[in-house]
Order: sequence, then structure tokens, then C-alpha cells
Amino acid sequence: MTGLYGRRSFLKRLAEPLLAGRTFLLYGPVGSGKSSLLEDMAQSMKKQGRPCGFCRCTRALSDITEGLLAAYPQVKREGRTQRQLRSYLVDAIEARPGVLLLDHLREVGTQFKGYLRSMRGTGLDVLLVADAGSQRDHERLRATRLAYQEIIVPPLARRAMHRILAEAILPNRLPFALPDVEKSALIRMARGRPGWMILAGRILSDTHYWRDGRVLKESLRAEIMTRIARTYFADPVEPHVKKTWEPQ
Repeated sequence: MTGLYGRRSFLKRLAEPLLAGRTFLLYGPVGSGKSSLLEDMAQSMKKQGRPCGFCRCTRALSDITEGLLAAYPQVKREGRTQRQLRSYLVDAIEARPGVLLLDHLREVGTQFKGYLRSMRGTGLDVLLVADAGSQRDHERLRATRLAYQEIIVPPLARRAMHRILAEAILPNRLPFALPDVEKSALIRMARGRPGWMILAGRILSDTHYWRDGRVLKESLRAEIMTRIARTYFADPVEPHVKKTWEPQ
């Protein structure tokens, strides 16, 4: 499942500006399909023969270094410090500008921001991807002043979400048939987030989230929050505590 239902045109528009040597910020709530978009973009760049570094979790300056080393394998790490590697990478980028995709951006430090800014003028395009489920999250990201342009991931249309739900539950043996009214309720809960819906489809195979043939929606919502926390964050979140990253 690629996560591109109804988003192929969006992916095309997203890739178009990545030819100007600038830094862009792609943001949206957890589960909105940002990582799937990046996976497809990375494959597209490689097919075009353009150097592309893809960091799936971005927390430190060393993550940028590793992503660029993957894009420019001619830069050898043996016997070189991190600082030396970054210097050689700048030379490689200037000779052949590429794309750096930085997924799951977390808190960034002064060195991280300084190195990204030093890349301006090299021709490297950078796409920062971060979770932002609230206005507060968005303001925090904007305060870093790293991006030339911000792009929000749009929610998927209801028709696409119906299809994703059908495919998500297909390989899982549900303990009860899922009535149309329950499907509609799940689609409303998902709020256009394909990742959220895919995870819900997997969890629904567990009888713990059913009662008398009906989905226990709050229990399902709490389990999805906990699994998201375990996947993307250091610690699970108590379901009754609202965090700034909670899917909106």
C-alpha cells in the first residue's frame, strides 16, 4: 500500500520545486502519509538518476551526514572525522546537486541548523518532514526558520479512505462483519489520515476492540495513540493525556 491514493498529483507538485537548491518543510499530523510520500519521492529521484539521501528519523547533525553519505557514496568515511566528511560532502554536492529527504524531524540544535544553512548556494534541495497536529506544533516548526517554503499534507478524500479501509482489513480476519455505519464512523475518526486508517484495520482483528458486534471506538483510538508513540517517540503516551503531537 503506497499511501498515494488521490495524491499522485500532489506528489508531482511536491517534486516540482525541488530543482532550485532550497529547503522546504512538509508537515501534517501523525498518520497523514508523509513517510509514504517520501518513500515514493526517493524512488522517483533514484529513477531519474539524481543523488538522493533519505533519512527516516532525523534527530541530530549526524543523521544529515549519514543521509548525504548514502547519496554520495564516492565520499569515503574511512579515517575521516564527521567534520571532514561534511566538508567533502559539500564539494560533492556542488559538483552534482541532489536531494536530501529528512523524515520525522525532531528538535534541532544550533549545529544542525547551521549546517543546513551552510548548504544554501550548493544546489542541494532539502525536504524536511515533521509531525504537526496542532497550531502550536506548526509555530514551533516555523520558529526554526529553516524552510524557504512550507507545505501541508492535505487530508485524503472520503472515497480514498473507504478504499484504504477495505484494503487494510482485507488480510485481517475480523471477529465480526464491519457494518457500513461503523465504516463511516472510522473514516470520520481517521480525518483523512491513511496511516491512521491502516493501523486501525490491523488492530480490528483483535476481539478486545469489539463488543456485541460493534467497534469500541475509544479503546481503538487509545491503542492507535499508544502504537504511534512507541513507533515514533521515546515513550508511550497515556491515552487520557493530550500531547501536542496527538493526531487532529
